[in-house]
Amino acid sequence: MSIPNDTLLNAAQRLHGYLRQAHWDGQALIGPDVGIRFNARLGRFVKSYLNRIRWADNYAYLQAQGYWIMANWLMLDLTGKPEYGHIAESCSAYVLARQCPEGYWEYPNPEWEQRIATVEGCFAALGLIESYARTGQESFLTGALKWRRYLIEETGFQGSDNILAVNYFSNVPGGMVPNNTTLALLTFGKLAQVTSDNKYLKHCREMVAFLKQVQMPSGELPYSVRTSEGGARPHFICYQYNSFEFLDLAQYHRITGDDQVWPILEKSAQYLSHGLSAANMARYDCHHENPQVLYYTAALGAALSRATTLGLGDFRRLADRAFEQVLSQQNADGGFRFFSRRNYGVLADTRSYPRNLAMMLDHLLLETQGNR
Repeated sequence: MSIPNDTLLNAAQRLHGYLRQAHWDGQALIGPDVGIRFNARLGRFVKSYLNRIRWADNYAYLQAQGYWIMANWLMLDLTGKPEYGHIAESCSAYVLARQCPEGYWEYPNPEWEQRIATVEGCFAALGLIESYARTGQESFLTGALKWRRYLIEETGFQGSDNILAVNYFSNVPGGMVPNNTTLALLTFGKLAQVTSDNKYLKHCREMVAFLKQVQMPSGELPYSVRTSEGGARPHFICYQYNSFEFLDLAQYHRITGDDQVWPILEKSAQYLSHGLSAANMARYDCHHENPQVLYYTAALGAALSRATTLGLGDFRRLADRAFEQVLSQQNADGGFRFFSRRNYGVLADTRSYPRNLAMMLDHLLLETQGNR
């Protein structure tokens, strides 16, 4: 039996209230982030345990804004309260104001200063596309189209004419990374949907062909594929990345009807069905259960739920177990008890990260919407 709708919506509303109180400044979600390199490996734990210090590490990730915009439109759908639409429009205006004239967005974290990331641009564009669909405001669509032009002409692809993977950065070489390709597919699909113009699906067939080629027999999509530009990394945070990739492809399929992605979804669903540990947390990777990260579990639950809805298998109980675990960790104020735990066996990170909380909000709302 699925978790009651009222329970899911109540949890989402409480999390939304927490984000508004703790991280929303009227224009953007701003706050700490797990980060990369030293901070991701060690620094964040120091900051978590020394939480009385006012750390100067507040960032406005475009990924956070994209999820926040989409979540607020979903909140409007589910509650009918206009205030959520106003928040989505305000954040969309902020995203548009942050866009560089060339069409990209600068990376917010100084550890990757001057890098231009596909993920950041695609999430910014997805937020703008959703706001255009809801409001008809042409400037939002113009911003998303500027990003598409930049992505195709400047970021570009690796591969042949028949198999293409979008690059991770426009200005730093690297291997072919499937999660960037699934996100670009979704972005192009949404543009085609809101404009009723299939010209925006150019390159999609070749990107789907890349994903089909690199998917492993187990159903796992590797983190990165070796090329002359960068090395291979088959397994990295496996179930988290594959959950997000599944959700991208499922939505792309719903929008476009492109049945070429269906075999990928079938194999991916079976792979993800092995991703929940006995502790009802998403496994860290193919070989380790720990560390435990709460937003990984929400993403896995959302993917397994969507796979069940699509008829790819009966994963309902697995999805419910994942969401039940997530809900059991929610605080009275709407936030969550931890971001991660059992890092290096003993460490925990209890800081509040708006980028990841916005993802969790979106997954809770999608589950609520899907249960109606």
